[in-house]
Amino acid sequence: MCYGYTMKKKYENQTEPVSYGQLVKDVDGVRDMGNVACGYAEACYDQIAAAVKKCEDGNPNFVEQTLEAAEVLYSATYKSEVQKIADSSSEPLFKELANLVMDNFNSAADIEAALKSFFEEEEQSEIVADAEFARKQFITIAQEFCDEGCFYQSAAFFKPLFSAMDGGQCTIASEFCGPCQDNANEFLDGNEDEVMPCCLKEVAETSIQAYDHLEKKYRDIIERFDAHLSGHLSDVANDRIDEIVDELQEQSACIKEVYDANKPECA
Repeated sequence: MCYGYTMKKKYENQTEPVSYGQLVKDVDGVRDMGNVACGYAEACYDQIAAAVKKCEDGNPNFVEQTLEAAEVLYSATYKSEVQKIADSSSEPLFKELANLVMDNFNSAADIEAALKSFFEEEEQSEIVADAEFARKQFITIAQEFCDEGCFYQSAAFFKPLFSAMDGGQCTIASEFCGPCQDNANEFLDGNEDEVMPCCLKEVAETSIQAYDHLEKKYRDIIERFDAHLSGHLSDVANDRIDEIVDELQEQSACIKEVYDANKPECA
């Protein structure tokens, strides 16, 4: 959490776009934090889970009372801050979404009611089952990732790649298509020893398969939600959503193109 907060403060106060050269400097920090997570995350989770269970066993109203306390704290402390951020934002989409959320969701009961009204009971059961399956799959993959020392391998792969991508007309890390993609292809084509680790490929392949499965299975729900949300937003905000989606699809296609051309043959 501390590392994430530090990185957030570092980049949110920066006026210039983030470059791949800057990301190179942060790769080692991500690697080290990943290794810390590998060593302590499971034990930390077990301690928290045990503490919560102890509270639940001693107080049958623990969850309800905790949610009520969180609602009071949010209303008294954070809601006004969120409103200030929304009012000062120059992004119409963010402002409208923030106001929409604050106008309609002020308690856990509001969220529960909205979910029940939007999702049919069968859909809710399927989502819960899929979420539990995803949780177990994530734990398995994360454990394998840690056991293979994949944070070290991934850092050793990305540092020279990002260094090679930085420069020329590739000046913004959020724009992969074009010059950055060309630099990545040139580096990977000219360095046979620079190969994506198989442990990283496994994570990528599993993520792609999971996304494709969920997108296909829940397409109707996604389209229903999209139509519902669009009805509560202005034309300007809806146009901005379309722009963001188009940009994400374009960048994702460029990344996938490089990935498909360079993914390793693994046993």
